Amino acid sequence: MLTTLKFLLTLSISFWIGAIFFFSFFAAPSIFKILPRETAGNVVSDIFPKYYLVAYVCGLVAVISSLILLFIGNYKITGIHGIRTLGILIMLGFALYAGQVIRPQAHAVRTEMRSVGESSPKYPEIRKNFSRLHMKSAIINLVIFIMGIAIVFINTYTYRDS
Repeated sequence: MLTTLKFLLTLSISFWIGAIFFFSFFAAPSIFKILPRETAGNVVSDIFPKYYLVAYVCGLVAVISSLILLFIGNYKITGIHGIRTLGILIMLGFALYAGQVIRPQAHAVRTEMRSVGESSPKYPEIRKNFSRLHMKSAIINLVIFIMGIAIVFINTYTYRDS
């Protein structure tokens, strides 16, 4: 059972950071390179709910696996295993915030931006607001990605002798 939990934990984090890596460095740049900006925005907006669903499912599997390992694996909650569990909870919290708070705000601002048009005097301020939300989301995703890599390292390090 311990081996299965360790596998699920490592797989879920690896899948999660892999999805972040693929979307951020390959899918989104290619979509915006090939398609007109408005169409690309529509495609990415359609992908985002699925992207965040992957994060929620992977995060939940990782949290549950890590908590079970923490309690049945005789690990100290204050040790590296507790730190790992806390890190995963933080990652999941960030993903929930990005997907449930920032994404709807960005979508609303993007809709407003399109409705006023680039020639409107309001457009630069609305565009600035959208850019701020986009940057916030990108930073949160980068933090989740880096924390995920750290979790994979912790797993590799702690599982090497067990």
